[in-house]
Amino acid sequence: MPRKRRRGRIPTPAWERQHGTIGRTLLGRTPQFYATVGIILLVVAALGVVAYAVASDRIAEANRPNETALKVGDKEYTLEYYTDRLKDLVQQLGGVQQVQAQTAIAGMTQQLLQEAIVLRFAADEGQSATDDDVNGEIATRLGITKDDANFQTRFQEELARSGLKEDKYRDMASAAVLRKKLLDKFTSEVPASAESVHYRQILVGSQTEADAVRTQIEGGADFAALAQEKSTDTATKSKGGDTGWVPRGVLAKAVEDQLFGQEVNKITTYPVQSGVYVYQVLEKAADRAVEDTQKSTLAQRKLQDWMTEKQKSVTVEDTLSSDTDQLSYVRDHVGFVQ
Repeated sequence: MPRKRRRGRIPTPAWERQHGTIGRTLLGRTPQFYATVGIILLVVAALGVVAYAVASDRIAEANRPNETALKVGDKEYTLEYYTDRLKDLVQQLGGVQQVQAQTAIAGMTQQLLQEAIVLRFAADEGQSATDDDVNGEIATRLGITKDDANFQTRFQEELARSGLKEDKYRDMASAAVLRKKLLDKFTSEVPASAESVHYRQILVGSQTEADAVRTQIEGGADFAALAQEKSTDTATKSKGGDTGWVPRGVLAKAVEDQLFGQEVNKITTYPVQSGVYVYQVLEKAADRAVEDTQKSTLAQRKLQDWMTEKQKSVTVEDTLSSDTDQLSYVRDHVGFVQ
């Protein structure tokens, strides 16, 4: 019986005979070797993560000025523009030493919000701002006339000083023109006479104090004397709390509802954020002439109410107020102490 031929061994390549197989090489390593390799890989990965984070932060910081700080409808205000406008506002208020950062930022946001509303909706009231109107507003800000031979030179100097681009500056001036036109329109619509009330007031710090003052007055104490002694309302304190005649539409609606619905000579109290008022209505008139100074107040109130109503129809995105990186950028570039 023929013998089976034995299968020959496959020869090992020369390079394996010299260096050994990968498997044998790895199997020959100690646990310490693998631990070292693992640590090195972890360190390399960690360094990669740190490098990526640093690079991302630098990119974000470089792009920060172009981020949207405030958006009103389809109108966007970049962080850079917001900051440049805030610098001017703070300067007008006397510098960073004279104003708190939080107050200034809130004021700037409100101002830009109102400008956007006016620019978008003034046409609803038949108001527009021509190039001539805008040039006149810019000239007024520069302290010259719009026909001044140096208008363009002075304007370019102002753009360089403020950091604003020309189209943005003209938008700002246009909003100012439209606001004035709206105010003139609402002033012309104020009636010559209106329901009015004559009252006096004492402002104290708490309800307990207000109740004590009320008890004193109802017990026969002189209202005017108590106002001069106790009231913290500087506008009426020296006049014994007397406000004079006030037409409907000047005061907040809740206050008006109380005063116009209050019996003559009756003493009531009314809490506000700054304390508690003690009121006494002295006279009422169903139709009394409105003074010129009161017409201005009524028009301002109507303009404010108009803007508030229009704002309800647009989406407002205030990114700045809740973004700590944007807030830090603003504080740093305006010069507020952190």
